[in-house]
Amino acid sequence: MKSHRLGRRRKKGGSRLPVAPWIVITLVCVLVASGLTWGFMTLLRSGCSGSVYRVTVAAAPSIAAAVDDAAQEWEATQPEVEGECVGVEVQEVSAAAASRGILGVWDQKSLGPPPIAWVPDSQAWASWVGSSEATAGYVSSDPVVLGQATSVLAVPESTADALGWLGGQPPSWADVLDAALAGDVDLAAANPRTSTEGLVAMLNATSDGEGGFSEEALASYTAAIEAGSVADDASEQLAAYAESGEAGQVFTTLGYQVDNFNATSGMEEQLVPVTPSGSSVAAVATYLVLGGTSWVSESDASIAGRFGSFLAGAVADGSFSAIELTPAEDGAAALAQATPEAVGQAVRSWQEGRQDLNVLFLVDRSSRMGEETTDYGGESDVSVADAAIRMAVDMVEDMESTSRAGLWEFGVGADGDANWRAVTDQAEMSDGNREALRNDLWAVSENEEYEGTSPLYGALEAAYGYMGEHAADGSVNVVVVLTNNVEDTASPPTVGETAETLASMAGAATVYTVGFGDANADNLALLAEATGGAYVEAPSEGGVLEAIGAP
Repeated sequence: MKSHRLGRRRKKGGSRLPVAPWIVITLVCVLVASGLTWGFMTLLRSGCSGSVYRVTVAAAPSIAAAVDDAAQEWEATQPEVEGECVGVEVQEVSAAAASRGILGVWDQKSLGPPPIAWVPDSQAWASWVGSSEATAGYVSSDPVVLGQATSVLAVPESTADALGWLGGQPPSWADVLDAALAGDVDLAAANPRTSTEGLVAMLNATSDGEGGFSEEALASYTAAIEAGSVADDASEQLAAYAESGEAGQVFTTLGYQVDNFNATSGMEEQLVPVTPSGSSVAAVATYLVLGGTSWVSESDASIAGRFGSFLAGAVADGSFSAIELTPAEDGAAALAQATPEAVGQAVRSWQEGRQDLNVLFLVDRSSRMGEETTDYGGESDVSVADAAIRMAVDMVEDMESTSRAGLWEFGVGADGDANWRAVTDQAEMSDGNREALRNDLWAVSENEEYEGTSPLYGALEAAYGYMGEHAADGSVNVVVVLTNNVEDTASPPTVGETAETLASMAGAATVYTVGFGDANADNLALLAEATGGAYVEAPSEGGVLEAIGAP
């Protein structure tokens, strides 16, 4: 609104401009209205003053927007603590990543500030966190149920029709697994460790029918998806299907993911959602206040609890809504679908058969690596130095997001007096960390190689000692050496002495040596076998993870 200049304004010649009465009345009304508005807003804000103190809420991407809308509505009511305005800041964090951060070390670089409250898109994640005595108190015992999504199989309509899965009694999970093992369908499963759709599908497939867990059913489920495929999440599987259009696939998804795919894929044949009979676990989204962790104070938890009460009221009166969720008619029954005991047993059994990797790449950057060529990725005459980097990048791409990796390079004088240099610290392969490691590998490839022979022995001893100190519990801890070393004349120990040292340190990690070109296979095998590992001749098409037998 433009300001009004009151008083007199003179025209040329000094004559006055008469002011019409209606203008005066309008101005007075505007000023009065402005004063009332100012007074009303002042009254609204009289309860607290200054900047708003907000606590962090980590919410799954599918529901974060709805929670953020509710957070803004709550903040508009001017909640306060001792005269200070309070609120919540909602940040998107996948439920899988949040559960790992709560159980282990919260990675602020990739996940943001540690949360005071958590909104997983399935209560099963909270059950997993609370499934051990040590972490049972990390999540509140009185979560707010926000809604739920159905766990389904997404099936091409023609495939579902051919199998008789449409229009009648739906198949049981046993029927689905039998069809997958018989080769009638390919079960494209999302990973239970990295996705909600994968976790909930696995819980349904491995249920004993009485709210518990069946080892026998897990064995069948594992065999079925090994005959098919596993990806980090359904979106990865569905994207591949959209490109190939290959019929006969069955995808583990949530109901809204099927709707989203049909609406955006542009494919003529629709996917139909099939809910196997006996499925008892849905993806129940909840709001939980954290406790027992080192970063949650009593005052912050109190603020998060007040927002939880606001959310509970919004759910009760129907004002809270998320398009991906349907209301849960009985909140207590919804929460009882995935108990900590059943989820803990299922996830631990799954983990025992599918361990994560913790890899340290030890890449030779001595001058000989740039002088020799090899075939890689369908190209000939690729320098060994470039082939080693490309192989490491391919391995990083193949690793699951729950695995960890880091990077060292070695060459004479790589780090002043030391002949090796730490480039990238060990970190979980989140999207951000995976990209950072890829970038670091490409950056290393752009540098000149180090002059002199390959100081492998000393570098390997140092790397192996580092991995012993940074071994990840429950993971396969591996040092992968990429080299064309023939004989190390730059390190004080001999190959035999190095092997003896490695053998005396063995236990926490395993060494796999990958040899390019004219590499001394005998020496590299001796070093690897001292730790229980093996020598691998560098494959020309990648696939090193499979070659070393890593899960």
